[in-house]
Amino acid sequence: MDEPQAAARLVYHREGKPDRRQELILAAYNLIAQRGFEGLRVRAVAAQVGINGATLHHYFPTKEDLIQAVVDYVVARLSAAEAGPDLHASPPELLHYQLKHLAQLMQNEPQLFVALVEINLRQQRNPAANFLARREKDWHTHLTNLLQTGIEQKYWAQNLDPTATASVIIALVEGAGQWAITDPGRGEQVLAQFEKWLLAPP
Repeated sequence: MDEPQAAARLVYHREGKPDRRQELILAAYNLIAQRGFEGLRVRAVAAQVGINGATLHHYFPTKEDLIQAVVDYVVARLSAAEAGPDLHASPPELLHYQLKHLAQLMQNEPQLFVALVEINLRQQRNPAANFLARREKDWHTHLTNLLQTGIEQKYWAQNLDPTATASVIIALVEGAGQWAITDPGRGEQVLAQFEKWLLAPP
């Protein structure tokens, strides 16, 4: 797999000082996207930022702490899709914004979805590492409420199951994300087609 587009880079505080913590998160994020968790080495993360392992442990006492910070970063990037551009937009407009934003992320930041797949795989292999369960539950609740509101406002068919449809959306996004590196346009097609089906007259 080619090196992810967003390489580790210098990040600065407002005062102009390097933000080492954020640099370490980005370095680990890029390594996970490029090599998977098997290729994540604390020494390699520290080396990319130009510090030693002991200094890294000042910011992240354990490897799991560093991984959790990467998960938080991935979640924050994905969560940006939930806030629509207009609080007064209709439910279909808000859903369109979310799906469009996610499709653009697949195009512009495919390593985000590679990292997401890796995190999900690690979570399945080690259920105790429940990294994304709470995030996915919150996202599912958000989508369910959005769909329910749209049904009540008669944008969608009254027999649409908002809970099941929210699950379908999450499954589609996570599945399409697996094409993010090899064929990001395919993921966009999947999300666009689903939206057409959903918005078809009842």
